Parts: sequence; structure tokens; C-alpha cells
Amino acid sequence: MMDLDLEARDVMTAGVVTIEDSGTLGDAVEAMAEHRIHAILVVGARGGTALGWVNTRGLLGFVGADPVTPVIEAITESAKSIEPTATLRAAVYALALPGVSRLLVRSRDSDVIEGVITDYDLTVRAVRLSPPRASTPGPP
Repeated sequence: MMDLDLEARDVMTAGVVTIEDSGTLGDAVEAMAEHRIHAILVVGARGGTALGWVNTRGLLGFVGADPVTPVIEAITESAKSIEPTATLRAAVYALALPGVSRLLVRSRDSDVIEGVITDYDLTVRAVRLSPPRASTPGPP
């Protein structure tokens, strides 16, 4: 059983791979392949504001498209955030909302992104961090 009182920072993937909004689909695909990831965060070139996510599922609609297509045209998910000290209970709730599959981990008073939480993080890492359950004796 997952310990829902763990903090977001305990299960997040540190850091985030980004691409500026001036990038292209080709740039995004290359970065995703290089880092072996399924999504890349599009950020504003001027201020670094998180604009949204381009993911492999969304890119299916661009198969055969010109690689110089602006990456912002492929954003399929808005960038939602969670506090580093928020509980996993809060993360599970946020990820259960329609259209949310990843959360940026950052403090409200900071633009610095500490990491990302995905459904993978919650199902694998959180379970591994949970204390072992007491075994129940089987039948005699």
C-alpha cells in the first residue's frame, strides 16, 4: 500500500526537459528521443514560463507533418504544478483530473522547477518507498 503522506519531492523525477516556444516539432522529437522521455515541457523564450506539454500521444496527430512546424502547435496538455511539500494524496487527486497526466513540482513563490510527477512515479516509486506491510500468517 502506498504511503499517501509522502511528499511530492519524495517521488518526483528531478529536473525537467524543456524546449522554448520558438522550437519546432523536429526539435521536440529529437530532444524526446535523446532523453528517452514521453513528454517535453514547452516554455516561453523570454521568461521561461511553462506553457504546456508536448507528448508522444499528441504527436501522433503530427505524423507526416513538416518538422519545422512550430512546437507550440503540438501542446496538448497545460502545465499544472504542485508544491514540493504537498502529499501524494494531493498529487493523486490532481493527476486524476481530466487532461492532467504530469505535474511540475515547484514552490508557489519560485519559478524554479524542481521536478515532475507522473502516474509512473506514483505507481512505481511511491510503492517502493512505502514501508513494508506486516505479513499475515497463512493457514496452518
